[in-house]
Amino acid sequence: MLPPKTVSRRAQLALETLFGHRQDDEKETAMERLLRLFGVRRFSLVWAALAVTLPSLAAAAVAQAPATGEARVMIVLDASGSMWAQIAGKTKIEVAREALAELLRGWDPKIEVGLMAYGHRRKGDCADIEVVSPAAPLDAARLTKLVNGIKPNGMTPLSAAVRQAAQSLKFNQQRATVILISDGIETCNADPCEVGAELEKLGIEFTTHVIGFDVQRQDEGGLRCLANATGGRYFRATDAAALRESLRAAKTELSAKPAPKPEPAAATTPPPKASLMAPASVTAGLSVSVGWTGPNGKDDYVGFAKPGDPSPGGNRIETSAGNPLPMRAPERPGLYELVYMQGGPVRPLARRPIQVTPAKATLEAVETVTLGRTVDVKWTGPNGPKDYITVVKPDAKNDEYGSYSDTSRGSPAKIRVPDKAGTYELRYITGGEFAVLARRTVIALPAETSIDAPASAPAGSRVKVGWNGPNNQGDFITVVKPDAPSGAYLSYFDTAQTAPGAGLLHMPEEAGTYEVRYVTAQSAQILARRPIVVQPVSASLLVPASAPAGSMVPIRWTGPNNENDFITIVSPDAPPGAYKNYFYTDRTAPAAGSVALPIVAGSYEARYVTGQKNVVLARAAIKALPVTVTLQAPETARVGSSVTVIWTGPNYEGDYITIVEASAVQGAYLSYFNTKGLQPANAVLKLPAKPGAYEIRYVAGDGAEILARRKIQLTP
Repeated sequence: MLPPKTVSRRAQLALETLFGHRQDDEKETAMERLLRLFGVRRFSLVWAALAVTLPSLAAAAVAQAPATGEARVMIVLDASGSMWAQIAGKTKIEVAREALAELLRGWDPKIEVGLMAYGHRRKGDCADIEVVSPAAPLDAARLTKLVNGIKPNGMTPLSAAVRQAAQSLKFNQQRATVILISDGIETCNADPCEVGAELEKLGIEFTTHVIGFDVQRQDEGGLRCLANATGGRYFRATDAAALRESLRAAKTELSAKPAPKPEPAAATTPPPKASLMAPASVTAGLSVSVGWTGPNGKDDYVGFAKPGDPSPGGNRIETSAGNPLPMRAPERPGLYELVYMQGGPVRPLARRPIQVTPAKATLEAVETVTLGRTVDVKWTGPNGPKDYITVVKPDAKNDEYGSYSDTSRGSPAKIRVPDKAGTYELRYITGGEFAVLARRTVIALPAETSIDAPASAPAGSRVKVGWNGPNNQGDFITVVKPDAPSGAYLSYFDTAQTAPGAGLLHMPEEAGTYEVRYVTAQSAQILARRPIVVQPVSASLLVPASAPAGSMVPIRWTGPNNENDFITIVSPDAPPGAYKNYFYTDRTAPAAGSVALPIVAGSYEARYVTGQKNVVLARAAIKALPVTVTLQAPETARVGSSVTVIWTGPNYEGDYITIVEASAVQGAYLSYFNTKGLQPANAVLKLPAKPGAYEIRYVAGDGAEILARRKIQLTP
């Protein structure tokens, strides 16, 4: 019996051709199927026969599967999380939906078409690939509805998706085409170049057209290679119009006859001169600048190849993309060659060795994150003095930095992405020479932000504000004039520190049109606005025309009663914010409002004053009438003795009688007693022990005024 492991590779390929199985662990299943097909029960009797007959069976199978008729097509849509990023104010998934709807409206009904998506159901799952609709006769309305229901979420397993799309089209039995729309590089540890070469080898007139939607130049290599390896085209789409045009061009390619492969250059044709300029080595996976000279003909390109390979099979970029070319080095370390390939006739014009060294640092983080959020970045690297992890724009210089964390703080580094939606780069930077050891793309996605507030509110009032937003540390909601700069604020509250339903804003006291804004902390981006009209307010006061100086005056009022609004009595010429005795209107019952008149007789006014900017909303005149105060006491007395004082006066709260030296300043006191509620028999002053000229004084309760004086001489 011939053991399975000795079956020739040719026989194995024949099995694969017959049954569509390629994995090693499926050989026995394929064999068993064949045995059952021929009615053979004893496994041992057929191995030798198979070894002889399978090659011819394989050839017959291929010969019996001619590529006739129109190609069947599978559209593969990238639904990774990065498709939520915006282009010209619209998310990339919205742009793609609209472009695909237009494509399907003009689709040739003779060409069967299906839909596949990846990354649309689960985050972080490289197996999230789904045939949403198998290839079938056109139903544009149904397919458009399916496309509109796809919501980006996860990873970018584009290589596996194209392979599965090819298998669903039975690419090894009939003509098949995949149209891939991707906005980024492979993120699931696969090589698009290898997949393209594999599908080209096994397929019958199989083609993949690739549309790179908002892909950076240095990241296009794998996508271009996937298309080129299968005889397809790569289209670079930087905006909505370019995406629509790329899809139209890809559709046109469907009806074109497959172009014959270029013949090798004749030996007698002298090759044009070309050269390549690049460093001797590059770190795996990093970008390298490759300069070149050469004919720059149609389809000329520069790519990485293993030494001895006739042409590049890895990352490549057409020379028409510029000079120098931003190329991404292969992920696998080793010795490579940069090769300048002429597009027609196909031949290498220049080679330059380049060593791809192992990455000196690595970064691991999520692919997408809501703007302004903090992400955990796992890293490996030399952890040298002052090395750090940062986030910047992809075109930033090496010494530029945004949010950063020194590697000495450990892994993961906590990095706050910018608060403006867009594509950024996480970088490992050396502290001495600012060398970039590792890069990783991260996309800051727009945050769904909204504000709920009334359309109008009284001036100075407190307004409840609801909101939805990222709530990053330091983000705030404020109210300002519509033309105020982005960082301006009046009343505000911090969204991260305010419980939902508890957001309150003080409206300005000046009536007019304003807007409530959600503002980010980092760069004062305004994520949401809502207009609000601040309506004027008024107040009124009712006070007696006059009252004894120092007495408590009842005051009735109307007004907005906003927080910290108050009523006071001051001189008519006092500035707007002046006050002495006062009460807050929002904390005082309407019937309990009263203010003490100044103790000095004269003309005054009661005022209603706003709490924010001391705007006087109402005034009412009032006179403080003089009060009579008298003192009776001996003219002389012995030091250390006590004297009885007889007085008349208003006896307001806090009024007191004291004895001081005749020259003492206002507010001074020695021995004293309060007048209010005191019986005359207890009105006794203890005299100082030092002889000299003294004064007995009646002092108003606040100490501001001396209402009466009487001299007294103290003797030994």
